[in-house]
Amino acid sequence: MRLSRAMNAVVVAAAFLAWVAPAVAEQKYKGFARGEALITAEELKKLLDAADSKLVVLAVAEPMSYRAGHVPGSINIWRPDYELKVGQPYPFDGMLLDREAFQDFVRGLGIDNDSKVVVYDEKYDAMRAWWAFYLYGKTDVRVLDGGYAAWKTAGHPGDLSLTRGSADRRGDFVAKPRRSGWVAEMADVRRAQTSKDVQVWDNREPAEWSGAEKKGNARRAGRIPWAVFQSWKEYRLEVDGKPAGFKPAVEIQQVIDKFKMDRGKEHIFYCHSGVRSTTPVFVLYLMGWDVDRLHNYDGSWLEWSHHEENPIATGP
Repeated sequence: MRLSRAMNAVVVAAAFLAWVAPAVAEQKYKGFARGEALITAEELKKLLDAADSKLVVLAVAEPMSYRAGHVPGSINIWRPDYELKVGQPYPFDGMLLDREAFQDFVRGLGIDNDSKVVVYDEKYDAMRAWWAFYLYGKTDVRVLDGGYAAWKTAGHPGDLSLTRGSADRRGDFVAKPRRSGWVAEMADVRRAQTSKDVQVWDNREPAEWSGAEKKGNARRAGRIPWAVFQSWKEYRLEVDGKPAGFKPAVEIQQVIDKFKMDRGKEHIFYCHSGVRSTTPVFVLYLMGWDVDRLHNYDGSWLEWSHHEENPIATGP
């Protein structure tokens, strides 16, 4: 019995190192301090070819887009799958599932605590999924740099199956209590108005910032008056006008310097529903920033605009 347990421990340790070893080798990928949180299309292809039973690839994309082409073997998830329904208890959409519901959702994907999870998207949703996993204690999830476009550019085949993919078993993932502070509350944003130690960033599009566009189910148009505009696109490369992979660390530092982002302060990021705002959270994590100073306002503009007592500003 003792020998069997020892052998099992060796197997588990070897599996863990097989996942971590490439990450260690790539920890300076693009110059990032935490480059292991990214994975390239070539690395993902090797993992898929190895048919590792612990690998779970999640395509964070709208179902119709997923059916038009996706990484073979990937499971399709989309925002309604891991967000609360309107009225449970918020009167608007976009809020992340609570701990118990998120755990149940993740187990349904066949994910265990030691699963090797890779998330990818076609625009910016993979970072939201990464942030959600990190929030509930799974901190080794990796993001495919460049998303599905990078997969195709690398010449790898796509799957055109009409199903959304499924797990062949139910996982045993155990969600930890929410990481303290990673979800900024509306009260935190209000307090930031008078604090010199907190910077609030609006990561939407210019028309949303100015109030010229009222997106989705927002009650009002405009912005939080003490926020600074910083498009989520600042952190991404572009190919043919579309967001591609992440800029290398040296260019990200230029963005940081341009906006005078203070590494020693608290940072709250918001967008329309807390999705685009996870891009700067993820990139600053890659840069080695203190994770406890990075806060995603999950309610974002949907919540802020809903409460009439919250001030708004408009104009360019």
